[in-house]
Amino acid sequence: MYLSIVTALAVGVVGVLIITRFLGKKQLSQVTPIDFVYVLILGGIVDQAMYDPDIQVQHIAFTFAVWGSMIWGVETLAQRSDKFRTLIKGGKHVLIKEGVVNPKNLRRNKLEVEQLRTLLRMQGVFSIREVKYAILETSGMLSVLEKGGEAPLTKRDYFDEFEENVPTYLLIEDGSIHEKELKALGRDKDWLKTALQEEGCRLKDIYIGEWSEKDGFFIQKAEG
Repeated sequence: MYLSIVTALAVGVVGVLIITRFLGKKQLSQVTPIDFVYVLILGGIVDQAMYDPDIQVQHIAFTFAVWGSMIWGVETLAQRSDKFRTLIKGGKHVLIKEGVVNPKNLRRNKLEVEQLRTLLRMQGVFSIREVKYAILETSGMLSVLEKGGEAPLTKRDYFDEFEENVPTYLLIEDGSIHEKELKALGRDKDWLKTALQEEGCRLKDIYIGEWSEKDGFFIQKAEG
């Protein structure tokens, strides 16, 4: 019993090491959903092999050989065909282009504006107004190009004092008020109504209404 478990585990470890070579040298941030499927199935194979006394070593080896061949086939085809790679691994989506949030791509990726803001904060960006491009990669990581980021650094940039980031609040999303954010800011709906009048905007016309103490409102109007 114990010997069979040890043998199955040893064969499983060797099989996993061989198959992971098919996946190439990837960092964790580069792993795609299909790679997780590979790992889950491999774990199931090893688990079944360890605790099913009817499974012999040759069965384990055969299973790993078949599964490894399938992975090799899928990865090879993905490298040679852009359409197939996009089908199984997904493609990148531009969430912000030229400073404008793309609502369709947000919905396509099941993201809300606040979730986008969270991904931006994880990249050290605290306001949508600071972003020129934001691309959601196939791994789920967000690549961000800030406005002015394409300009090369000058000597003066190293000595200039940088302004401290301040919190931003998503007060309006798709024509609806985020009352919790408004309360966290310490303001009420009357203040918001007056502020929007000063901006010359109507609540129902606003897709994103982000506010900060330093810069005031960043407003993107709804499409159409």
